[in-house]
Amino acid sequence: MNRIDLNILEKKAARLFFENKKKTYNIKQIKFFLNVKIDSIYIKDLLKNLFLKKCININEHDKYSFNKSLVFLVGIIGKRKIKLIDLESSAELDISRKESAGFFENDEVYYSINKKGKVNILSVKKRTDQKFVGEVEINKNIKSVFIRKQNVRFIIDDKQAKKEDLVVMRLKDWKHEDPEGEVLKVIGKASDSEAQTHAILEEFSLPYVFSDKVEQETNNIKKEESLEKYREDHSTKLTFTIDPDDAKDFDDALSFKKLDDSSIEVGVHIADVSHYVKKETELDKEAFYRATSVYLADRVVPMLPEKLSNDLCSLNPKEKKNVFSVFFIFSKNHKISNIKFCKSLIVSDERFSYEEAQHIIENKENTIPAEKTISGNEKKVNKNLFNSIKKLYSISKSLKKEREDKGSIFFNKEEIRFKVDEKGSPVGYKIKKQKEANFLIEEFMLLANKAVATKIKENTRSGVYRVHDLPDEKKLVEIERFVKNLGYNNRLVNSQNINKEINTLLKACEGKPEKNVIDMMVIRAMSKAKYSSQNIGHFGLKFENYSHFTSPIRRYPDLMVHRILFSILKKEKYYDKEIEEKCFHCSQREELATKAERASTKLMQVKYMSKRLNEKFAGIVSGINERGIFVEVISNKCEGFVRMKDIPHDYFVYNYKTNSLIGQNTKEEYCLGDKVLIRVEKTNLEKKHIDFKILSKSE
Repeated sequence: MNRIDLNILEKKAARLFFENKKKTYNIKQIKFFLNVKIDSIYIKDLLKNLFLKKCININEHDKYSFNKSLVFLVGIIGKRKIKLIDLESSAELDISRKESAGFFENDEVYYSINKKGKVNILSVKKRTDQKFVGEVEINKNIKSVFIRKQNVRFIIDDKQAKKEDLVVMRLKDWKHEDPEGEVLKVIGKASDSEAQTHAILEEFSLPYVFSDKVEQETNNIKKEESLEKYREDHSTKLTFTIDPDDAKDFDDALSFKKLDDSSIEVGVHIADVSHYVKKETELDKEAFYRATSVYLADRVVPMLPEKLSNDLCSLNPKEKKNVFSVFFIFSKNHKISNIKFCKSLIVSDERFSYEEAQHIIENKENTIPAEKTISGNEKKVNKNLFNSIKKLYSISKSLKKEREDKGSIFFNKEEIRFKVDEKGSPVGYKIKKQKEANFLIEEFMLLANKAVATKIKENTRSGVYRVHDLPDEKKLVEIERFVKNLGYNNRLVNSQNINKEINTLLKACEGKPEKNVIDMMVIRAMSKAKYSSQNIGHFGLKFENYSHFTSPIRRYPDLMVHRILFSILKKEKYYDKEIEEKCFHCSQREELATKAERASTKLMQVKYMSKRLNEKFAGIVSGINERGIFVEVISNKCEGFVRMKDIPHDYFVYNYKTNSLIGQNTKEEYCLGDKVLIRVEKTNLEKKHIDFKILSKSE
């Protein structure tokens, strides 16, 4: 029986008053709005609670109205529904489970703070535009869908939805313990591979098509190469791009020029998306809503339509392109003597892949062999281009060393990319690792981002910054304890230079089997980087000022930064009272994209390992809890779970203090980083789950 929850019902009643602040209601009208069959005495009780919270007024005729003197704030329900994020200041406040009942993560709410400093959530202001995807269950003729991530069971009443169907839903109403769901579509059977891929797009509200309005607006945009005011002609300068070999759009380029005094001018050129995407257009609104491109394992969900991302804004070779440029003058000892910002017109002389650029860096000959080129043919590189890449690499090494000395943290995590067939099924994989060519580009992009942020900080109070707070101290304690068991002696807690200690640890584990586990533990200990108008600096990079400027094709905050910087160059005042809200939205969409990308990768791992049942793999223990062990396969980075009963030779118990499993008879111990031999037992597409069995422990 789905019982009415008076606590949830109270918040629903409050919404009536927040949305109708000038109206007065009686019990009958309120009961009609709530749409519940309960005695009026219960409704009077919840209205009394709202009165005590100073949310409403009650007159002598039992009429109820909004209390206009109520001091209330607006916040967002945070992760795991135990935090509330104030929308104006971005401050995080603790909330109880009772207060967050009836809400989802990212719901916008009205709240107040009582005399004891306790948060009272009064009502929902705006529900998150959230879809839920799950499998239909039937119990005693009641259809329901349980959403594990939210720990919520929806009750549904839909004739089309059958048992084991995968359905897309949204919230219909929430006045009972379990909310009511409205089925929007049936995707297919939960056991179907293609249905599971489609479910990720639906679950994370990833809009994979653009509206007719947006497409029409995009088609009307004309290619322009004219040198309007504020745009300089730099089309004759030696310019090139370096990107992955499978890149479809190129939003950054570098130019190189030796000056008469032996100094060097390096230009960082970024696609001038703001030239084409004008504020308040349908295209701009859609780009803001999406806020980021999403890179799933088998497809991309772009922020901008293809005509912009792959054509007008893409810095394709031999084409005149509008860009936003930052020019740096480097002296002989690689110190910056001058920085200049301007809009430009450029022509990219050549497109290089990272592998091609890497060959240039490593070799003295200016010919790239066929097996390393994008085209598959031998490539003779212009000598000026060849020498410029060599020199830029030399400068980038100095920039990297300078960052390292100041405390920038360097991750070099290996990433898996699955090769898929025309049906989207994985047929192979490739482990991607950053090399010198990647660092060359990264250093100049970081430099441009830092320079732009500093320029904005000095000239306006409406900035968009990429900020990163201090790491979680409790997690640092866990890392220190864990790495000590592996023989590392790094002091992360109470360290005078924590950045240096983290870098020392990351360097020490390079090339070791436990590297990926240590990388992940350090990453999880870090605070989440986010966008904000409040500049608190960037802990990981050790930058006082940092913004995102270099990828406006795929990140909306970069587009915002371009507009702010251009207003500074034009000496116009820039102020946006909603800038923090926009930053928060972009941070939310980025987090959503990250979750979708992880879900997509995990699904691909399950698909890949489902064809390898009973095969044996070498793995490393990547996680431990009271139910068993997570193991990451060393060769392909696929992660699976080993239940307690599938660990051989003993009965194992979880030790909370040491985060390990200990055999009751043999005292054999399993810890993070241990090497094991596993067998693939089974896979589950619906749960995106892989089951392993441990065959033996490696020494």
